[in-house]
Amino acid sequence: MRDLSHHNPRSSRPFGKNIFLTISAIIFALLLFLFIKNQSTIVNLITDSGLKSDNNRVNILLLGIGGEGHDGPNLSDTMIVASIDKKGKDVALVNIPRDLWVPENQAKINAAYADAQEKNGQGLAAAEKTVSNLFGVPIHYGIRLDFNGFEKAVDLIGGLDIDVENSFVDAQYPIAGKENDTCGIEIEEKGGETYFKDATGSAQLLTEENNPFDCRYEMLSFTAGPIHLDGATALKYVRSRHGTNGENSDFARSARQEKVLTAFRQKVFSTKTLLNPKKVLDLANTFGRSIDTDIKPDEVPLLLKLAQKAKSANIRRTVLDSGRQESFLEEGDPNNYFGAFVLIPKNNKWQELADYVQGEIFKNTQTLITPSPKAN
Repeated sequence: MRDLSHHNPRSSRPFGKNIFLTISAIIFALLLFLFIKNQSTIVNLITDSGLKSDNNRVNILLLGIGGEGHDGPNLSDTMIVASIDKKGKDVALVNIPRDLWVPENQAKINAAYADAQEKNGQGLAAAEKTVSNLFGVPIHYGIRLDFNGFEKAVDLIGGLDIDVENSFVDAQYPIAGKENDTCGIEIEEKGGETYFKDATGSAQLLTEENNPFDCRYEMLSFTAGPIHLDGATALKYVRSRHGTNGENSDFARSARQEKVLTAFRQKVFSTKTLLNPKKVLDLANTFGRSIDTDIKPDEVPLLLKLAQKAKSANIRRTVLDSGRQESFLEEGDPNNYFGAFVLIPKNNKWQELADYVQGEIFKNTQTLITPSPKAN
């Protein structure tokens, strides 16, 4: 795993292609940064050898974290497995919800990076192992992007213009630095759980649904129609999780990410940006300081070349969520998961979830056979 700031030398949908091209843009910025530090890597552009793969597919885990100043700075807010056919003809994107329970870890999947990073600085490797073990899918590379870097990048290109599809209000958007504010409410810990006293003096269990700490949150409001977003507002728009008007689902959140990522990609690849050397270098350095990856310098151009080949590929997008009839997940009973809101496979069938994800990724190749993940 390498911190770049210290490196020297189901159906094809527009969303899938947009997010894949945005991933390519991030890799492009990463490539620029590495070329600035080590120009000898360009020789690898003439060959496709050297990339790790299984069943002729390269699988990359993409993580987005809030970073310093955010509630749970190292918790993975966004998790995507991008699987690319080495011939560049097929791309599968699997969106993993941060609330998915991991039996082996006895924690949500979004904690895999954070826990290991705090323990030994090996967060990316731990996240890759967790995803691989849970779904039986080999993860060859990982990229962790600090959202603070994305925020700065949006500001560098002058902000983004999008059309808000649905008006919504989110009364529970976390305020950075106030995640532990008691708001004057008396709290106490019992048996590893947190309780607070309500207006009558009775002790109430603190859960995501039963949360009285209003001072920790700000009110977000977005009105349908065109809007210009600076970096901070763009992040709030894509990270909001408690919006009204149906905007509190993972599916709705993915749609908002589509809008912002598409607008970002278009702005980055605009002539005005690409013909401004200072802006290109600023973007590369901004991403360089905000990206942690285990991709080696001589592998970056190979991945970029693969991404270029896959621009016209069939994009298959899978979102693991709950609430819809076709969803593979459902809400778990908080009493079985330390009082937390979690998502689990329907009927607790972990192997079926693993088989489903494998089937989506390796749909056009031989499906892996793996043992059933351990359940509770």
